[in-house]
Amino acid sequence: MVLLLSAGSATAAIEISRSDGSPIVIQDVYQRDGVAFVAIDEVLGILGLSGQWDNVAHLYRIETPKGQAVISPGSSYLRLGERAVKVAQRPRFIDGKLRVSEQFLAEQFLPLLDSPLQVKNLNPAAPPPPESPLDQLFSLLLLQRPKAAVDSQWVVAIDPGHGGQDAGAIGKGGAAEQPVNLAVALQLQKLLMMRRGAPVVMTRDADYAVNPTQRLEAVTRGQADVLLSLHAQTGFSPVAQGVMLFIAPDAAVAPPIEPAQESAPAAVPAVNASRQLADALYQAFAAAGYRVAPVQERVLLPLGQGNLPRVLVEMGYLTNDGDLARLNDPAQQQLLAQVLFNGLEAFQKNFQDLQESSNEPKPPATQQ
Repeated sequence: MVLLLSAGSATAAIEISRSDGSPIVIQDVYQRDGVAFVAIDEVLGILGLSGQWDNVAHLYRIETPKGQAVISPGSSYLRLGERAVKVAQRPRFIDGKLRVSEQFLAEQFLPLLDSPLQVKNLNPAAPPPPESPLDQLFSLLLLQRPKAAVDSQWVVAIDPGHGGQDAGAIGKGGAAEQPVNLAVALQLQKLLMMRRGAPVVMTRDADYAVNPTQRLEAVTRGQADVLLSLHAQTGFSPVAQGVMLFIAPDAAVAPPIEPAQESAPAAVPAVNASRQLADALYQAFAAAGYRVAPVQERVLLPLGQGNLPRVLVEMGYLTNDGDLARLNDPAQQQLLAQVLFNGLEAFQKNFQDLQESSNEPKPPATQQ
């Protein structure tokens, strides 16, 4: 079935012709900005190949006859061993799937295979506009992700608390915290990938245990710009309810890294950044009608590097009937993710406004 898309998109279909002349038509195709995008998993399934998404490194690895090919939604390059090849359109997450362009298939990927294959767009659109410099912000050639700049894509790290045998807090009726944290985290991950096309670091993406070292390793390897830790809690009284936001005390924040240590993930200046992030989240929750307490300080797990802006979000009380019903409702979990997304968006915009202001030329000092 050809999908009908929203304004700005158009239906399309991609035909892949085998060497024996038998064509295979892929109809789950999205057309964005005049470019047709198809799910890489579907292409690999047709060709009898396999690929794997690395949720920490934000990379998709494909085994080909010519070696392992690596692509990323944050990069305009395909990497094959030590080589890096520029691609016309970087991969994108659309409708929950990693998709690549028709041109990528024809010019970069299919030539890696032994058998001759041809790609044809059965409903071609107008030529795409020239590539924006923003499409070149990320490159797999770089060992270090560049510092976040105005209009760049930030990498958000999401830490769903607990996991595996560590169920977290236990509320009324035996309701456990762990699945709630994970469900909201996955919804937020999807929003970030779909709406921003930006990579996301997940400290875990299923129900398994992650120790503190592994959580920090995921954040460090992902070189994230901000970190959200998602939790739910219990109270001594069933009356206690609402959202709470915690940041590390100023004294617990690690000192700024030295220039020689710039491999640490410190993409966002962290002068009061955690409090700014928490304030933005507070405003987003309040605007959505949630009961949310003022931002509080709590000793958080030390990251050990840089001043990564981060907030621990207690999304509600498992011991309160209203909160419990909301936390267990998939529709309300999606709403929670939307509010968190809104807060992140507001925080980034505020940071960009401050950055633009700080970059404005200053008048010369008055001579004495």
